[in-house]
Amino acid sequence: MPFYLNFDIPGLCISIMLSAISACVIYLLILYRGRINRIAKHQSKCESSNNLDNCKGTTTQPNESGSLPPASIIIYANDEASSLAHLLPQILEQDYPAPFEVIVVNDGASESTKDVVTEFESIYPNLYLTFTPDNSRSLSRKKLALTLGIKAARYDIAVFTNANSRIHSNKWLSLITRNFNEDTDIVIGHATPDISSDTNIGKRFRAFDRVADSIPYLSAAIGNAPYRGFSYNLAYRRSCFFENKGFSRSLNLHYGDDDIFINEICTKNNTAVELSKQSFVECKFHHPAKTHSELKRRYSYTARYLRKKSQLFWGSCSLAFWIWLILSITVIATTLPNLFPSAIIAFLALSLWIPIIISWRKALSALKSRKLLFTIPIFILMRPFYNAIFKIKNKRNMRRNHTWIK
Repeated sequence: MPFYLNFDIPGLCISIMLSAISACVIYLLILYRGRINRIAKHQSKCESSNNLDNCKGTTTQPNESGSLPPASIIIYANDEASSLAHLLPQILEQDYPAPFEVIVVNDGASESTKDVVTEFESIYPNLYLTFTPDNSRSLSRKKLALTLGIKAARYDIAVFTNANSRIHSNKWLSLITRNFNEDTDIVIGHATPDISSDTNIGKRFRAFDRVADSIPYLSAAIGNAPYRGFSYNLAYRRSCFFENKGFSRSLNLHYGDDDIFINEICTKNNTAVELSKQSFVECKFHHPAKTHSELKRRYSYTARYLRKKSQLFWGSCSLAFWIWLILSITVIATTLPNLFPSAIIAFLALSLWIPIIISWRKALSALKSRKLLFTIPIFILMRPFYNAIFKIKNKRNMRRNHTWIK
């Protein structure tokens, strides 16, 4: 016998809503969860490689010679002398069988940064310093600094990081460069903030949000659809930089060196992802909450210049979560006291969230973030509104992102 419900909503409407809820659950379990799972699976693949064997994020063939290429490490330093003093030994003492050099680009010609490099130059002959003038205007200072560093490099493989990084393994360089072969131009690594330094209110959401920003571009690159990287742990060929005219297409923007530029030069076959934990870089931020907001604002703005496929997919997932939530509440509210529809909703909710929470916990662990559990569903639902805040901020103050307005 067909049942009729409160507010005169017939059983057919309830059936349609339950079908829509089920469709959202299936979509999220298969596609959304599949993208999340790529991270831990790829890390397991990287960790299982023995003797620094090649570990690819694409379908290109491995480095058959098994040898590692000469490399130039370019460190961007912006008045961070104390941080640089900690980082330089960690890089200069890498266990690397091939020749490598370290080039510090002193943005603004800070005397304290120069003093630190001069002290280490007397010990390490493969350490060099270049600088950008402090009075540079109407351009992206970081892009200028990186361009100078790349021009100064002797080797084709350029590996990038920042002065406020920490590298805890002497295999870091080997793990990043093992991915290069004749087909590979770009290697995307992972950099994680020092979670112990973030003790302010909102630290758990910020940890989740950082991973939620990393998973889309990492999983896309693993799935042969790369579109960005992160400047704290990134490598590409010097020749590729010059063949593509460097940052010339985005000189009117302060940022974009690790997303707009990578988006321009990457293909499904020329990009690899390195996710072994010894290849990770740790970012030391003095003000974690403030820095998180600043990086969020930057990448929120430059996202408009990137390929849309990944953005559309993750947007559809956010929409599916909210359709699931709204329709679930509607069905429960309009069918009580009939408990049968509510039981179906409860079953679908458990079928959705238990696997997704498990997948998220694996991804959080793989990317060395905070351990989360019951807050994961809340954070997933909150995140679209959080992202919207930064989009609104960018629209209100576009000049902040531009060196000049075209």
